[in-house]
Amino acid sequence: MSDAVLEIHSSWPGTTIDGEPGIVSGILALSLGPGGSAYLSVTVGAAGAPPEDCDYVEFVLSADQADALARALSTRPS
Repeated sequence: MSDAVLEIHSSWPGTTIDGEPGIVSGILALSLGPGGSAYLSVTVGAAGAPPEDCDYVEFVLSADQADALARALSTRPS
């Protein structure tokens, strides 16, 4: 079970380096850490691929960076 406060799953058309068509899937997850910090995780891979075949990156945001992200998202145009 994920401890994410927000998790977004999405798929979109893509191609391989060799030009073969396929479907790419991704997960964006936001988890809250101690002291107001946050963790933004991005996982991308072929649709239906096992986790070990996906690319994964995590951004650790300080409390100030998490606050700045929240402010930026709250002021975006509708």
